[in-house]
Amino acid sequence: MENIIVLGIGNRLMMDDGVGIYLAEEIALQNKNSTIQYIIGESDVEYCIGLIEKATFVILLDAIFSGCDPGDVTVYPLESLNGFHTLDISPHNLHLFQILHLSKDRIKGYIIGVEPYEIKFNIGLSEKLEQQWGIIIKNVENIIDKLIESIS
Repeated sequence: MENIIVLGIGNRLMMDDGVGIYLAEEIALQNKNSTIQYIIGESDVEYCIGLIEKATFVILLDAIFSGCDPGDVTVYPLESLNGFHTLDISPHNLHLFQILHLSKDRIKGYIIGVEPYEIKFNIGLSEKLEQQWGIIIKNVENIIDKLIESIS
């Protein structure tokens, strides 16, 4: 039986950096698939690694600097992570992503990233992402459904 986790990471005290957390919370409310666990990892790397090591398939939700427009959603396979260089796409890539790289033969999954608009000390998303919130959620839900279908 699959043990699939969708892990929202980030820091909700840093505006759009918390988008992964807000997405995981929102999408979890509508989750009807009992094989998927939606978990809030925030920026606690050790906690996240402990959860990831027990999973058969992992989907990370995070703010990702991909050069796209704010609110755009991008997808990266975990196996594309580089263990020796940061991706320079997320403030959370230093430890968590390097550990995932080292476990790439055992841990399969993807990172779904949302391009942030503003990251600074403040609670809540930027007005720009708030305006696009419905579209962002729908895009991320569709991507999660397709990724889960691909392993079934």
